[in-house]
Amino acid sequence: MNPAKITVLAPGLIGGSVALAATRAFPKAKITIWTRRAESLPSIQATLPHAEAGTDLSLVSGSDLVVLGAPPSALGTLTLSLLPFLSSTTLVTDVSSIKESVEKSVASILQGKARWIGSHPMAGSEESGIRAARPDLFQKAPVILTPTSSTTAETLRDATSFWQALGGRVLSMTPADHDQQVARISHLPHFIATTLVLAAGSDSLSLAGSGYRDTTRVAAGPSSLWAEILIGNQSQVLASLKNFRTSLESLTSALEKGEAGALTKILDDAAKIRRTLPTS
Repeated sequence: MNPAKITVLAPGLIGGSVALAATRAFPKAKITIWTRRAESLPSIQATLPHAEAGTDLSLVSGSDLVVLGAPPSALGTLTLSLLPFLSSTTLVTDVSSIKESVEKSVASILQGKARWIGSHPMAGSEESGIRAARPDLFQKAPVILTPTSSTTAETLRDATSFWQALGGRVLSMTPADHDQQVARISHLPHFIATTLVLAAGSDSLSLAGSGYRDTTRVAAGPSSLWAEILIGNQSQVLASLKNFRTSLESLTSALEKGEAGALTKILDDAAKIRRTLPTS
């Protein structure tokens, strides 16, 4: 895909990084940014001085690619507002961390109006807002596309090409599979990191080293967005928590009984899995 015009709506860390990366990947493309709040414009213009930014949705007109950066709960209403400015060839995608609910709220609105496919770049940090955006955020990062039976081969190909141009490593799965797997690898870790921070408290923070920092980094993320994500993927997060409790109970039991062999085996099993984590 070689878009002539790319529009990012409601850019924060991810949307802003998409715009920055797209500026590099498609130097001839026009980049436009829409924000709901006029007070956000100075930050957008400071981060993306060559982009056209504004609060009028007509900015979307003529776009080859539209990236929705708003929270999942806002995407249905936002998409409805976009309809007058889309064409049947416009590729529309999002960057949400949950997919089944987004698919239900967006796909039917865009049916016959534009080309739609869900996206989820597995990249980010505990920081938020467009000032935290980076053009290299997606380099070698997994980007999950969630095509359905109504997704055309051309749409999947174009979305894949776009994210690859931004440096992503593209994978495809159904929205349901996405929500199940991301609950385990992203939503559950955030839940546990939050619990760990609360359990450890603040009295010993001056002693914290890299282990504490690495384990709890994501707990510093935007709380309102994460609350929406966890509730939006509630059933899968709860299922993952059930598995977590089982593992925790096994560890607790071995420790309570002083069973060094059993404890060592559990720790070793976890270490073996962790060592298989891809380095890039």
